[in-house]
Amino acid sequence: MPFSSRDQRIHSTTDWDIMQQAHDRASKMLDRCPKTHARCNQLARIVIAIYESGVRDVDELAVMAANRELNVLAERGHFQKPFRLTPAGERPETLHS
Repeated sequence: MPFSSRDQRIHSTTDWDIMQQAHDRASKMLDRCPKTHARCNQLARIVIAIYESGVRDVDELAVMAANRELNVLAERGHFQKPFRLTPAGERPETLHS
């Protein structure tokens, strides 16, 4: 997950670990490479914004970020059912699966 030097100054290592895990999980949910996909930087910004709003749970953060990314794609005509938060250890699913 790409971060600017400004971002690195305002968050602790623990914060970055949580955001990185959430970014990786959201990317996996979206079936993307977290480092090379064309929208990986935008997804990173979404993760940071949600984290800064107070969400600290990795799974919740990942689901929220993936769903926000789906909203962006829907605006461009690419529709997919949203993801839902599932209990620990289970694979996130779409709302209607």
